[in-house]
Amino acid sequence: MIDPKYVIYHDLIGFHVLSRPKSKKKNEKFLDIGIVIDETRDMLITENEGVRKKYIKENYVFRFKLSSFHENNDKLLEVHGENIIGLPVNRLRSLKKKRWFKR
Repeated sequence: MIDPKYVIYHDLIGFHVLSRPKSKKKNEKFLDIGIVIDETRDMLITENEGVRKKYIKENYVFRFKLSSFHENNDKLLEVHGENIIGLPVNRLRSLKKKRWFKR
């Protein structure tokens, strides 16, 4: 399992995702949008029951299911879409730079 604090720097393909629009009330339910099959700089492309949909990252709040092979319980990590804008490669580079500057 990936450490939850590093998920936003990780490639998001393969994660099961729930989402809700940012413009809606905070107490609104999260909808199951499926599994991330592709990621661009500004969008997540998901597939659920054979239907592919595109979601603009900055307009949504996402919950990623972090499942463990050893445990039966799934953990949910809530992420605001604006925190994951950018290519996965560039997000990983920014993490490496942050660690390098801390030394």
